[in-house]
Amino acid sequence: MTGERRQETARIVDAELQDACAACGGPIAARFSPGAIRGVCLSCHLVTTIKVARGKGGVQLGHLPGGLA
Repeated sequence: MTGERRQETARIVDAELQDACAACGGPIAARFSPGAIRGVCLSCHLVTTIKVARGKGGVQLGHLPGGLA
C-alpha cells in the first residue's frame, strides 16, 4: 500500500491510499485531521474510519467500514 500526499492545510492532510479498501481493494481517499482519520473508497464508496498503529515494520493502518456514501 502506498500513500501519496496531495494537500496539507492547517494540520489537515488529504491522501490517496492505493489498494486499501477492505471491500473491493480500490483506492481510499483519506483525510488526516487532529484526532480523526476518515476515508471513502473511490471505487465502491465505502465510508471508513481509519486507525493508525505503530508496528514492527513501521506504521500500520486499519479501518472499520462505516457505511456507503
